[in-house]
Amino acid sequence: MSKLELKHGRDYFSPSQLKKLFVSVSSLTSYLKRKWQTTPSMMLGSLVHCLVLEPDEFSKRYVVLDDKDICKEIGGARPTSTKLYKEWLTELTDSNAGKEFVSMKDMAVANTILKKMTNTGVINEWFSDGKAEVTVRGVSKGYNEDFDALCIIDYDTDFVSVDLKTTSKPLSKFKYDANELGYDIQASITNSLNDKEFIFVVVQTVEPYDIGIYTCSEFFMKRGRDKVNTALSNYYFYEDENSSQLFSFEL
Repeated sequence: MSKLELKHGRDYFSPSQLKKLFVSVSSLTSYLKRKWQTTPSMMLGSLVHCLVLEPDEFSKRYVVLDDKDICKEIGGARPTSTKLYKEWLTELTDSNAGKEFVSMKDMAVANTILKKMTNTGVINEWFSDGKAEVTVRGVSKGYNEDFDALCIIDYDTDFVSVDLKTTSKPLSKFKYDANELGYDIQASITNSLNDKEFIFVVVQTVEPYDIGIYTCSEFFMKRGRDKVNTALSNYYFYEDENSSQLFSFEL
């Protein structure tokens, strides 16, 4: 089978690209041009990822914004609005250039999650004897077209690839999110490159901080393959960043 020629400015497909292409060509082009802004939930998710996957990197990336003492010293109803507080914050920022500030609240939540994952054995079972943030790249096969693909695996062992997800929703909703957000595409593409079992570890970022371990059924993996094939079919409409698709509907 010949390999698909890629023409969207990248020499590979990532799961995120294919998730957008599954919707439409215009969704992919918008995704490729988009400048991402970090949301509070994304910041908390990144913090949890760091503590679980790369704890030794925490002090290099983050600074906990512990302003209890300075606020107590300043006093008043709005100490953070004062000149003294702003000077304190500027000095803290300058002395920690390149690092991201973490609120005490988010740090407490992340530590609660980490403690629960440790106490329930999740860390030991799924995040040991492997490597974090592993990039795997190659020719993805098993679809209507072969194509170059790249995936980043949160935690990879000799036998299983683990993806860590955070959510504020009840875990019973995850199977619907997995469909809507294209996690089946992610699992399918990764499996096509390394032929390993794919596992989702899902943690709640709100009480009761439940933890779920999700294995991928054949139905789930097939749905991912079908979505990828749809995305590849859509790719034939791709011409340039202004591409659009023509649809016909019967009412």
